[in-house]
Amino acid sequence: MMGRRKFEQGQLFYAFDLEAVVPGDHLVRRIAAVLDLSWLHKELAPHYSHTGRPSIDPELMLRMLVIGYVFAIRSERALCREVQLNLAYRWFCGLGIEDKIPDHSAFTRARNERFREHDIFRQVFERVVAACIKADLVGGIGFAVDASLIAADANKCGSTPGDEWSHDIDPATVERAVQDYLANLDDPAWGAASDVVPKFVA
Repeated sequence: MMGRRKFEQGQLFYAFDLEAVVPGDHLVRRIAAVLDLSWLHKELAPHYSHTGRPSIDPELMLRMLVIGYVFAIRSERALCREVQLNLAYRWFCGLGIEDKIPDHSAFTRARNERFREHDIFRQVFERVVAACIKADLVGGIGFAVDASLIAADANKCGSTPGDEWSHDIDPATVERAVQDYLANLDDPAWGAASDVVPKFVA
């Protein structure tokens, strides 16, 4: 006899083991076995106030960022959505089945405000790479650099030729994006190493 799924009143209590549903050969298990972030809270303590409401756990944020980098999730909105839906990602981040995911804006604030003057992301990167080399997940012998040229999504009609650009700009009063741009012009890896005359986009 052909069975039909019965639509009954939902269960009041559920027994769900997140550990049991993540496959043993999933990549997140291999990463979790070597990723040690026990040093993180002590390192970041000076960047947090001793009063007020508790913040989002910085270890959770960095674990989510690791997920984003490993699985090529390119935006913070998409990252939050994927961690919300994917049980393996939840397990890796230490989240329960009912735990809320941080809002994507928390990553932007942390990157652009709280940790902007700190090299914490470089420290995390170097420690993770060292752990992966020790665990034979990567060789650590060579490296590759992506030098792809990507056309800028800028309005060419709104640009100003370099010879018409006002050089009387006060770097102390412009927006941060302009400050970064001006700083990079003196960097040998950017403007100083190129014959291209920079343009200012209005």
